[in-house]
Amino acid sequence: MTTIELYPDDVHNQRTIRQGHPSDWVNREGGDYDLVVLGGGPGGLVAAMTAAAGGHRVAMTEQRLTGGTCVNFGCTPSKALIRCARAVHDASRGVEFGFRLDAPPQTDFGSVMDRVRRMRSLSSSGDAVEVVEQAGAEVYLGHTRFTAPNTVEVEGRLLRFRKAVIATGSDPVMPPIEGLRTGEYLTNETVFSLTELPARLVVIGSGPLGCELAQAFRRLGSEVDLVSHSRTLLPNDEPEVGELIGRRFEQEGLRLHLGFTAVRAGAGRLLVQGPDGTRELPYDALLIATGRKANVEHLDLGAAGVHVARDGVEVDEYLCTSNPDVYAVGDATFPQKFTHAAMATARLCIANALDGAHRPARELVIPHCTYTDPEVAEVGLTPRRARDEGVAIDAYRLELAKVERAFIDGEEEGFGAIYTRSGSGEIAGATLVAAHAGEMISELTLAITNQVPLEALANTVHCYPTQAEVFQRIALQYAGPQSVAVAH
Repeated sequence: MTTIELYPDDVHNQRTIRQGHPSDWVNREGGDYDLVVLGGGPGGLVAAMTAAAGGHRVAMTEQRLTGGTCVNFGCTPSKALIRCARAVHDASRGVEFGFRLDAPPQTDFGSVMDRVRRMRSLSSSGDAVEVVEQAGAEVYLGHTRFTAPNTVEVEGRLLRFRKAVIATGSDPVMPPIEGLRTGEYLTNETVFSLTELPARLVVIGSGPLGCELAQAFRRLGSEVDLVSHSRTLLPNDEPEVGELIGRRFEQEGLRLHLGFTAVRAGAGRLLVQGPDGTRELPYDALLIATGRKANVEHLDLGAAGVHVARDGVEVDEYLCTSNPDVYAVGDATFPQKFTHAAMATARLCIANALDGAHRPARELVIPHCTYTDPEVAEVGLTPRRARDEGVAIDAYRLELAKVERAFIDGEEEGFGAIYTRSGSGEIAGATLVAAHAGEMISELTLAITNQVPLEALANTVHCYPTQAEVFQRIALQYAGPQSVAVAH
């Protein structure tokens, strides 16, 4: 069976391992199942526990830690680190709020990372092997592979299934950099093992992970260089979003190298090439954050007759693979590689595979949020997507500086925008840049999912003062003076 190690070997990591991959676990002998789920991350857990709650006999397999990347190497530890960094940053802003510190706040990085590991162990308790078993799914730990269209093997145990779900997640993508050797760089799977703050950190990648951790480490005290072949931060979001976050980063002292490609690394130096020549960046730690790829290479999918596309397992709109008895969810197949997308596709997949729901994945309205400061959240049809799809939209926008709670809190940097299908009040999408955008975007997700028109948003009473008022005020721009709601 796979041996799991987390560094450092402290009480928090020991607890995480005990919960997610007990060393004394003994797999059952195998057998026949209504459903076998490959992968114990968010998608796999939801699929297994939903099916078990429906009365089906379910097995879930996991090679590493239950909870997957999200709990162990992604969402939970990264947000714990970001929260510590934000606390340090807020303390440094005392003059704005009428108080002074005798000295600038000093980071105890060891204590920061101890808290990160403690938060991870607390989070992983909800995804523990024991919890899955209590929910009615039988857990098998170890390497899993298909041996036939309706059979998988886990550490010598054969599991025969009526239906199966591939939920094996994704792995970091490594860029082709000369001299880059395993163990000489960090990824999301190793960065949270740090016990000492890197004096000089170079981050390669300007997507959500790269931006979030670059800002967090800068606030904790590292000198940070961020390198990206893209000419903007967060290139999958609206261009003005990346420009706004870039300005904030530079204000906080991050050095941005946009439009540059990393070509050679070694001996604490990274050589990058860009539009104005080459630059050499010294580093004590190098973090690779250049995207993710589906983790399916080890599954022997050919034995099951499952086709693989460039971006992962090939599925139809109902999440079914080329094998009618095998489905796939989350990062293993879905282009939107978010925890909540994995969970949503898992619920949909079980409804289709076991209950005959026949619901297409395009019905899902999936928001996303990048947890920089300010946060960036988007949902639905944004101008970039509308152009790509040839859809005409109207945009209604308001700067956050015009919302009282935002400037009262000193969080006025940002904006809200709602997009409607051209000539109508049908809400098609939204962009929000705000301190707590991730907490606020669900109102627009709910509206789009349930086809709530913009007039209804204008007529919805919001607490005053709140930053969420930005949505009502934008809606009032559309509804006009005939609306019964009154903006402050």
